Amino acid sequence: MVKSVSANPIVAPKTTKTSIFYINDLHGQTMKMEKIYNMSKAFDQFVPSQKTDKLKLSSGDIMLGESSKPNIIASKFLEMIGITATAVGNHECDGDSKQLYDLTKDKNYKMLGLNVKIDEKNPMSKRIEKSYIQEKDGTKYGIIGLLPPDLFTRIAKPANYEDFKVDDFDQTIKDVQEEVNKLQEQGVNKVIVISHSGNANEKRLAQETSGIDVILGGHSHELIKDIKEGENLLYGKDGNPVVITQAGKDADNIGVLNLEFDENGVITKAQNNVTPTKSFRRNLVMTYLAEKILGKPEVVGRIKSAEPEPANRIAQENPHADFVADAMRDFTGADMTILGSANLRNTFEAGNINTRDISSIVPFKNGMMVAKLSEKTIVDALKFGAKSLVNAGTKPGILQVSGMTYKMNKQGELLAAEYVDRNGNKQALDINNPSEDKTFRVAMDTYYGNGRDGFEMLESMSKAEKMYDEDKDKMVAEYIKKLTAQGKEIEVKADNRIQIVD
Repeated sequence: MVKSVSANPIVAPKTTKTSIFYINDLHGQTMKMEKIYNMSKAFDQFVPSQKTDKLKLSSGDIMLGESSKPNIIASKFLEMIGITATAVGNHECDGDSKQLYDLTKDKNYKMLGLNVKIDEKNPMSKRIEKSYIQEKDGTKYGIIGLLPPDLFTRIAKPANYEDFKVDDFDQTIKDVQEEVNKLQEQGVNKVIVISHSGNANEKRLAQETSGIDVILGGHSHELIKDIKEGENLLYGKDGNPVVITQAGKDADNIGVLNLEFDENGVITKAQNNVTPTKSFRRNLVMTYLAEKILGKPEVVGRIKSAEPEPANRIAQENPHADFVADAMRDFTGADMTILGSANLRNTFEAGNINTRDISSIVPFKNGMMVAKLSEKTIVDALKFGAKSLVNAGTKPGILQVSGMTYKMNKQGELLAAEYVDRNGNKQALDINNPSEDKTFRVAMDTYYGNGRDGFEMLESMSKAEKMYDEDKDKMVAEYIKKLTAQGKEIEVKADNRIQIVD
């Protein structure tokens, strides 16, 4: 007996499964890159039960600081783990554009930035592209990249990028839509934006455009786990879902976004997995590369104990910043130290500490200086930093200090401040009518000496009393050696030098 066969058999709808390995805001953390290398290998070796396209993308700020050596590692790292495209973040621009070009010109990953216009005489005009199409077994993915719209307020030396013009975000949204339309005309119905624009802007982009499926975000250091409607599952103007991700900051985590698309390129399923890098071991290949470029680390002492950093390190006293600020003051002999809260990118831990550990804690290489600042300048800076408590994202962050204590309320108002000399004697600062004539020798890095992050009152490069070749990491290393030689046990802990009251 022969079974009858339907003339119109039911055909299952075509779906596409995609898995995206994504990273953002690593900030030059070379030791964590060694762990991410192994995480990347595990991603490569995993065999899904169904055919799955695998992509690897970066949303920027992989580099950090002006020093070329750590950035050589960061640039090579992207290539070694198989990243196919990266957005350009503000920290890629800590050095000048020639340095950025030299670091990346021979690398096989794309650098994307749709919202930047670059003078054609600058070689980066050919290096940074708006978008590209990546094919996986005949499936096309359109990848678009975005720079931070606030680039020039987030870099130490804007003059280094006078050939760059970054669009505001209203214009960027229009330009992204135009680029999406062009990709669709080329048969692309799956569009991914790798963005270093910050979560608030990325939410706008998702809801004010049509045709975007995924935004791999960065810049605002959000740690976005899972898929939550209304938070990172939004809808475009066409009514289709858009998934937004970010994996936090400082290489603490990486993400893997698993997706299923229908035949029209619309997401029907999504799973967002975020994994801490500490759960993986360091890779010897990456360790060898780092030591070849940076040299073997030197053990400089031992930390007896270290308190955890606060939940929001840019809006509270940070014991690790206290220690760094004390080291800066000790090395320079200044009366006071001012340190940006965001300067710290890792923490001290109990046990032996080496020079590479310290560099991961204070990785910026902005240069150091001492300048005479008036009481008024110092008070104005403290007041400006205190306003961070009521600013979106608590940006730019309160000032961490040494040789000083101060108090503010949760409304961002400075209530009191005092200078503390090396003998512990205290002298109140007049926060209501501060003097232009009373001065203090203040140590800080050249980022603040250039008045960056909105601290324009601190601009004092032209009247710097002394500039230093040594950066904060060298000052901390010398401080630890000095304390060790004196037989002192090193405890990293807060001492209530910054108080926040109701």
